Amino acid sequence: MEDFITGTPQIGPRFDQDAVGRASFQNHWHTALEAPVILVVEDDWLLRQAIMDELSAEGFITREAESGETALEILARGESIDLLITDVNLGGKADGWHLAQAFRAKDRGFPVIYVSGNTPLDDRQVAGSVFLTKPCVMTKLVEACRTLTAKR
Repeated sequence: MEDFITGTPQIGPRFDQDAVGRASFQNHWHTALEAPVILVVEDDWLLRQAIMDELSAEGFITREAESGETALEILARGESIDLLITDVNLGGKADGWHLAQAFRAKDRGFPVIYVSGNTPLDDRQVAGSVFLTKPCVMTKLVEACRTLTAKR
């Protein structure tokens, strides 16, 4: 996925030979079973798909939720998730701050990345999390994912 100068992702074909080669050979996971599972919570479907496409191309396994409520259902079902990427404003009752706290209630060290156009609020952000301002550069998001999942 190519970035515009502003950092906004350009949507385009992702499963060409170049993307398949990068996903298969340039990451440190040997099989899909070893790859971290990332839950992407974003109410803007176009941005959610762009993030998921980029992470998949980099070898991560992705799950998606269009709302905070859906993400909380995934958490309640006990699905295996290794990292949460969430927008702050999700349009429903459960915002990104609430989601991060809910995931942390189950696992005190659970890795969280906020991707938002809002200003970071230190008193709401969970400790050790990463905050990226929209539009975020996808390479920075991937780097943050690799760093946080490597610590687990």
